[in-house]
Amino acid sequence: MKPANLSQVLAAAMAATVAMTGAVYAVTPSHSHEDAQHAQIQAKHEGYGVLKAVNTEAGKVQLAHGAIPSLGWPAMTMWFALRDPLPKDVMVGDNVRFELEQVNSKEWVIIRIERKR
Repeated sequence: MKPANLSQVLAAAMAATVAMTGAVYAVTPSHSHEDAQHAQIQAKHEGYGVLKAVNTEAGKVQLAHGAIPSLGWPAMTMWFALRDPLPKDVMVGDNVRFELEQVNSKEWVIIRIERKR
């Protein structure tokens, strides 16, 4: 095939691909980027770790937690806000199970925490 013909064939193939992609996109249900962000914001994520410190005045706890695959987070130690007061049976040094929820684009809040049994 001559180079000129090859370029015409490639151009036609690319145009057909773009047209087919547009047709498929038109019949695929739309999920916008905002929908995906909203779903992540509303999602609850579970983690396990050790309660390292409590700041009762600020309503925060420090956890050394394992990886949280649903968030793509590795194991680390960090502070979290508590939605509710810390249960009385949960103490510094305890192994805990917790659920997180994102309340805005930058803050993760523990909505549930309990001693791991």
